[in-house]
This record gives sequence, structure tokens and C-alpha cells, in this order.
Amino acid sequence: MKQKESEGLIIGKNALREAFAAGKSLQKVFLQDSLENESLTELLKLCRKNKVPVLQVPKSKLDRLTRSQHQGVVAMVKWVAFQDLQDVIDLAYQSGVDPCFLILDRITDVRNFGAIARSAEVFGINGLIIPKKDSAPINQEAIKASAGALLRLPVSQISESQHAVKTLQRNGFRVIACTEKSSASLRENISPGATAFVLGSEGEGISEQVLQLCNATSTIPQLGQISSLNVSVAAGIICYEWMLFQQSKSS
Repeated sequence: MKQKESEGLIIGKNALREAFAAGKSLQKVFLQDSLENESLTELLKLCRKNKVPVLQVPKSKLDRLTRSQHQGVVAMVKWVAFQDLQDVIDLAYQSGVDPCFLILDRITDVRNFGAIARSAEVFGINGLIIPKKDSAPINQEAIKASAGALLRLPVSQISESQHAVKTLQRNGFRVIACTEKSSASLRENISPGATAFVLGSEGEGISEQVLQLCNATSTIPQLGQISSLNVSVAAGIICYEWMLFQQSKSS
């Protein structure tokens, strides 16, 4: 499988636990020297078990490294940032259930990106697909927002979202654009078979070029007066509805 490695930081206790669970290659771990609690003791034991060097450092060093809330834990890591799309599609088909991907079209906010990844991993989505331009990076902030899901979930980077749609369609996927402009509800459009959902940025939505390529459009019904949902909340609902549909098929 073609993969591209990158280096970065993992911030926070939960993200570090997920890194160990996912078998990621940790270079070293920094623990705040003035903190003593059960969770840090547990992480210290995990580091020793996995033979990862641990440096106990003052809080000021962790503050400089992260410029964010770190919970007294920062790790330096090598992770596989992107995986080849065709390889991930082939692997998804081997799972024995209908595969599902999310295409994130021009979503640049790292917190939204991380939150989407978290929901996708929790509800069994096979991977995320992002374009090279106008996409949030996989960095420590995104990983923290994902609660470590980005360390487990395959992410493929392609030249543009249109290419992702065409590649998925060639591989038997039905591609659904999720947009508030649609008149069809999400549940109406979920059906058996390989499926991909496209989500657009909150400011601009899904590009017109991508919309024209999709097999269908769907919206999430709403009762309130606010015009739209946060994209990460919408993604969570979509992933949950997909999981429910898969469970209903097997029951």
C-alpha cells in the first residue's frame, strides 16, 4: 500500500492511548514533571512496556511545544498520513459489508476535520478522502480533536474532489452529495451497496463541479429556524444513519 509518512505531535492523554492502541511509532513522550495522577502513571507504564523514551519536563516546555491544552502529555510520533485511494477501496471491499467513505470538499477547519474523523471511526466508515488544495492538515490539533481517530482511520489525499467521485464511481460506489439545497432526505437516499457521502465547507458548500458528478443529493431534515448544521455535526448524523441502515440489514 502506497503511504506517505509525516512527523508531528500527539497532544493529550486520550490521543496518546489511541496511538499506542493503533501501534503507531512513537519517538519519545514528554510528561509534565509536576503532575502525579493515575492516568499519567498508566501512560508511563505503557511507555515502558513499549520501550518508548520518556522525558519528564516542566509545564513551560509543553506549553511552548503545543500552544494549547496538553493535559501534561505530549508525544513525538511518526504516523502514516495518507493512503492510496485505490488500495483503501480494495481493502474496504474485503470487509464483507457495504463500504462507505466520506469525501470532504474544501473543509479547512482542523477542529471540524478532527471531529468528522472521530464520528467516522466510531460509526464504522472506511475512510476519509480530501483534496490536496483547501483541506485541513493532519496535525496535532486535528488529531486531538479526533480523540486519536486520525491515527486509526485511513485518509486518502487526491488532486481534487472530482477525481475522488469519479474513482469511487468506477469502483461501483454511489456518491451522494449532502447539501441543504436538496429536497430529498438522507434516509430516502441510503440504500444497499457501496456508498460515499460528500460534505462541503460551511462557507461555500460543495463545489458545483462536484455536485454535477454525484449520483444523488440529500439533506438532513430540520425543524428549527437556523439554516444549517455545523459540518461536523452533520457528518456525525450521516455516519450514524449509515451505521443504523447497515445494522437493520443484518437483523
